[in-house]
Amino acid sequence: MHSGGGLYPIWLLDQPHQITAENLDAAKRLAKDWQRVIEHAAASLGWRYGRGVGDLARVLRIPGTVNRKEGLARPCRIISAQNVRYSYAQLVDALDAAVARIAPAPSPNNVRPSDPATLPAVDRPAGAISPLDDYAERNSWADILTSDGWREHYKQDDVTYWTRPGKATGTSASTNAMGTDRLHVFTTAAAPLEGGESYSKGGWLAARFFGGDHSAAARDLAAKGYGTPLPDPGAEHRQALTDILGGPVPDPPPAAAPSRVCSAEIDVSNSAIAADWLRDEAGRGKLSGLFRRLDTVVHTPLEGEDGYVPLGGENDQDGPAQVRPVTDSTLASRITYTYGIFRWKKVGESDEPMPALFPRSAARTALDVPDMLPNLRPLRGVVHSPVFRPNGTLLEEPGYDAATGLLHLPEPGLEIPRVAAEPTAAEVADAVKLVDEMVAGFPFVSDHFKANYLGYLLTPLLRAMCPPPYKLHAIEAHQPGSGKTLLANLARWIHGGVFRAEMPDDDTELRKQITSILSVTTGPVIVVDNVSGALKSSTLAGLLTSDQWDDRPLGSTGWTRASNDRLWTITGNNLSIGGDLPRRTIRTAIDPGRPNPELRTGFAISDLESWVKERRGELLHALLTIVRSWVAAGRPMRAEKSSDGYARWVRTVNGILAHAAIGGEFDHASTQIEVGSDDDEWGVFLNAVHTAYQDETWTAKGLLADIDMGGLTPTGRIPIDALPGDLADKAAWHPNGPAGVSKSLGKWLSNRTGRWAGGFAVRQAGETRDKAKTWQIVTSGTGGD
Repeated sequence: MHSGGGLYPIWLLDQPHQITAENLDAAKRLAKDWQRVIEHAAASLGWRYGRGVGDLARVLRIPGTVNRKEGLARPCRIISAQNVRYSYAQLVDALDAAVARIAPAPSPNNVRPSDPATLPAVDRPAGAISPLDDYAERNSWADILTSDGWREHYKQDDVTYWTRPGKATGTSASTNAMGTDRLHVFTTAAAPLEGGESYSKGGWLAARFFGGDHSAAARDLAAKGYGTPLPDPGAEHRQALTDILGGPVPDPPPAAAPSRVCSAEIDVSNSAIAADWLRDEAGRGKLSGLFRRLDTVVHTPLEGEDGYVPLGGENDQDGPAQVRPVTDSTLASRITYTYGIFRWKKVGESDEPMPALFPRSAARTALDVPDMLPNLRPLRGVVHSPVFRPNGTLLEEPGYDAATGLLHLPEPGLEIPRVAAEPTAAEVADAVKLVDEMVAGFPFVSDHFKANYLGYLLTPLLRAMCPPPYKLHAIEAHQPGSGKTLLANLARWIHGGVFRAEMPDDDTELRKQITSILSVTTGPVIVVDNVSGALKSSTLAGLLTSDQWDDRPLGSTGWTRASNDRLWTITGNNLSIGGDLPRRTIRTAIDPGRPNPELRTGFAISDLESWVKERRGELLHALLTIVRSWVAAGRPMRAEKSSDGYARWVRTVNGILAHAAIGGEFDHASTQIEVGSDDDEWGVFLNAVHTAYQDETWTAKGLLADIDMGGLTPTGRIPIDALPGDLADKAAWHPNGPAGVSKSLGKWLSNRTGRWAGGFAVRQAGETRDKAKTWQIVTSGTGGD
């Protein structure tokens, strides 16, 4: 929320939380501690955040009201919203996780007051306090950091924010966040301290001067008088032996040096040398699973493997594999557990290799410049079954294919028979027969609709040979239970893909889902089930016209780019598709021709899902055979019928179907969507304006002043119901009346300039003296093009 004077957050609960005398204090702490977490996160970005809105008794300003504090009139409004609700337990768990990242809980044995002045005088026997704990008690963070060149930036209650040496201003770290006596580092420029890490005072000393070796730091402190000597566990035993023997006990022979097992492969004694090693090793050897996708280093966990994190909800599925960005932390950990990491340490008179962790600073150096890692191969996509290369050859072998930049990761257990280089007519007929057997139970409205579905099944094999964009595939029926979802899922079970149980309500949420799916998942088929209502989406329309997807995630200053080589599929009953989507959609329609189609029995294949999954290898072999035969015949094409961005794809699929003697035509005119209601209402608006103004010119503001609001007495020449889209409702309820939607109408006119509907179109005619655009209606009889 923006209150007119600042920002504050609101979390929506999924159900009411009853406040009682017993849980009131816990609720207060929850609200207050969330504000402390936000304050800390804001400081890491250089912002200041007050905790004043964390009081449960405080009444926050309501969106839609006006903040008149200090004599001003500022609206309170929602500036960002997500359709997410949380349980009370989720807020508690998320807070605990955030606090743990900022200030990990210290060991109970090391919990001591941070102010030495509050300590009572004690008699310390041997072993009472370690050198590191003694160092922490004797020194405040102010003493430690100021002596090292840090400067206090500002203080907020009990938390102090610091600026690192060499930086003019801004926050680089905090101390005592969430009430802990720890240093939390924000910046990655405070080496050897790690950005995002929390340090105790002893931990800071070890990281700053001893390469992270706490034992070395403790020994150095002990030599300077910190801590108390450890007790001698053998003293009483030796005294007893002395009493028995009547004399001193001889010293035991020196113990043999303990053997140390260290598989010494990678020396990380020097982080710069470790970074050089990683520059050459990334993308080969034991790190051959790393790839460069655009400007990010990624790896690809399969479903069920470590690193695979589902994106969707309870009823959603994300497919066989994911592409996950690699962070410096995950890369350092992966190297540590994959190689023998060591650093040299002096033991007695000699240097010995000691087990070590791969430094995150070296991993971060490599990840910052993926283009400078010579053996990191570019990843253009991940496939899970064979696909055809641009030259018509078949990518069958698992692994990375340099010709296409594709990584072939067959799913475990999938066996596909070898496809003949030149399939015979009998082999092609057998392949078509198997595919027909699979879809025989679906009542396609016509052979053309069946051809649309079979072309949809073939397209994932053509992604490299016939690149996107591809049209949206709409599978529809007149009533529930007809088999739409089952038909959509056949392709997903064969090729792998993503399933979403519903379409997001707004374009903002849709953009987020598209970005997540294209950035992380790998399956070629994406199914959004049970779409209802009128589907109009400029975001979806834009997605379907490009092989690339660009998005700037909320709260980020950078753009995310991903390849869009997927088949986007929706299912629904009596789908209503409008806006710019009809020309970018290919339909498959089925009609059982009876009520209660879900009660049908007597199918040739009773359990189609199990049948398809058991014969997945055979079905892929059949589809590959159909395409391979067409390639071997010289890739014959049908005549070109259009010149849009989909023409090559449509001609390719039609050529494959015709060569295999499969009836119907892919994307036939009879299967295409007629002009939808969006164009109809646009035509109504243009007709009403033409009736009022003929060939006169007008402005959006002037037209809205001529709106008839529908009262008993006409007030204008254009009925309010003629306004397109939701402008009629907005004009009726806007405080300023129709004049309040002038900007929205201007966008409609600009976005649809020259778009014909009902024999009319609108053109810009010029500008007025105050730079307002003027418009004019043209008709097909006036020479408009």
